[in-house]
Amino acid sequence: MAHRVLELTLVSASNLPDVNLFSGMEVYAVASVYGDPRTRQRTRTDREGETDPAWNQTVWFAVSPTAAAAGRAYLHVLLRTERYFGSSFGLDDRDVGEVFIPVADLLAGAACAAGGTPWRCASYPVRKVQSARHRGTLSIAYRLGPVVAPPPPLPSEPDCQAVMPCRPARRSFNWNGRFALGLGGGFAGTAAYRSG
Repeated sequence: MAHRVLELTLVSASNLPDVNLFSGMEVYAVASVYGDPRTRQRTRTDREGETDPAWNQTVWFAVSPTAAAAGRAYLHVLLRTERYFGSSFGLDDRDVGEVFIPVADLLAGAACAAGGTPWRCASYPVRKVQSARHRGTLSIAYRLGPVVAPPPPLPSEPDCQAVMPCRPARRSFNWNGRFALGLGGGFAGTAAYRSG
């Protein structure tokens, strides 16, 4: 399937709500395409910016080649903060907010160009997880690679049975006879051998 490589730099966020009660926020971002957990990529944690974190970290995704093909596809960026004592008390990191970026918006400027695009900057409102309320802004930079066609299919493997049997046929024979056994030193004898 044809696709483009989306190079997405998660630059920074600003004016985020402070969701940690007893410590400063240490925020990181988790990006995924279509919300698919298999595509999840995480930034480093900003330990100094608190409600205004900066990462300037780039992640890569394979996306549909055109805005029309992208349809309702989106990038999901989840902002989370680490908890100092979370692991001691069985608490996970806390959600700060999330951003949904329509892939069609990112592809709109590249619809007529099969080649790559220059870097572009954009900002999106951060909303509270599972809510319509917005608080804060996420800044990104992105560019798209050229349309990549799928590789041609590999030639099919030859059928082992059609070319030659993969295992030799089992031979069944029955032989009953005598042979001489010589061990040197003048010893000689006979033995009977039966196979089958």
